[in-house]
Amino acid sequence: MSTRRAGALLALLTGLSVLAPAGPTAAREDPPTPVTSPGHVLFNDPLGPEDRQYALIRHIDARIDHARPGATIRLAAYSFAMPSTAHALLRAHRRGVVVKLVVDRHSAAWGSVQRLRTVLGTDTGKRSFVRLCDRSCRGDAGVQHAKFVTISSTRHARDLVMVGSMNFTEHAARAQWQDLYSVDGDEAVYHQLVRVFRRMVPDRPAPALTLHGPGAGFRTEVSPVVAGDPVLRRLGHVACRGATGGTGFHGRTVLRVAMHAWNGERGLALARKVAALKEQGCNVRVLTGVGVGPRVLGTLERAHVGVRRTGGVSRATHQKLMFVSGHFGDDRAASYAWTGSHNWTDRSLRNDEITLRIAGARHVEAYRRAFLHVWRLTPR
Repeated sequence: MSTRRAGALLALLTGLSVLAPAGPTAAREDPPTPVTSPGHVLFNDPLGPEDRQYALIRHIDARIDHARPGATIRLAAYSFAMPSTAHALLRAHRRGVVVKLVVDRHSAAWGSVQRLRTVLGTDTGKRSFVRLCDRSCRGDAGVQHAKFVTISSTRHARDLVMVGSMNFTEHAARAQWQDLYSVDGDEAVYHQLVRVFRRMVPDRPAPALTLHGPGAGFRTEVSPVVAGDPVLRRLGHVACRGATGGTGFHGRTVLRVAMHAWNGERGLALARKVAALKEQGCNVRVLTGVGVGPRVLGTLERAHVGVRRTGGVSRATHQKLMFVSGHFGDDRAASYAWTGSHNWTDRSLRNDEITLRIAGARHVEAYRRAFLHVWRLTPR
């Protein structure tokens, strides 16, 4: 038996609940969190001038260029073909910054990854390296799809974390709506993502990774090994009536979803839950990307959920975003947003994925305005 197959068997035996539905013993969401998470969200504009199209790439490149000698950069990506970011990483390496990359195997065909491999090498025992994961780094199927960057120290910040939906490609900048959440100085979130990255580096199946709420309203979810479906469990905490705060309409909770890929049996189950929330009185709108399945779309439309399919000249959403304003769990004035790399598909439970929950009305308002902007640009 190969090492990978043996590891897969171990992961199966230690995490049989990966695809099981969430039951009564599922972990509860955090109690009401009155705080606003530190940090801020940024968006690109594929219909704008070049500086707005590449706004997220330029933000990351600038932070890499500010990394201090002796600092450590960790970058996880699915598609990496951005010369500017590769050059920024190589400049950092020449300054004495430790540079570690984990990317999906398909990116090996592109010049940016090839240049980084030539200079940094592939020996993960060295200070700097490029690791190419054959499937998901922590599983035996799927792909490495997590998208985040951590930098231990820059000219202006420490413990910097950047999480979002973006790939490092020209297509992502010019043809897709993306988001990136950036926070520095929060040691708990920083060390969580460093822990996730370290678990990805060996590229072999691993048991479940338990991540406790790091505070400040943040919560981190990772795949491939999870107990049940974290998104279905999350939606189960949404209550449609009794909202006393946020942007709710006459006590109704507001739910918004912008999802690049939403399909398969799991996608259908999530669509039925969203449809049920609409029927229970939630104010629901959905922006779908090019990966929406016909059964998902039909389920939402039959429940009279407001849905618009992005794409074409108005560009497609690549976000994996959900936000709630109103009644969530025990909090009747909740403001939460979830963003990251996790699509609502069967495959996403087997991929390496990361989702960061952010708390605070200020952040939800920023996501709401961006959602509304794309909504208005998208034909009915």
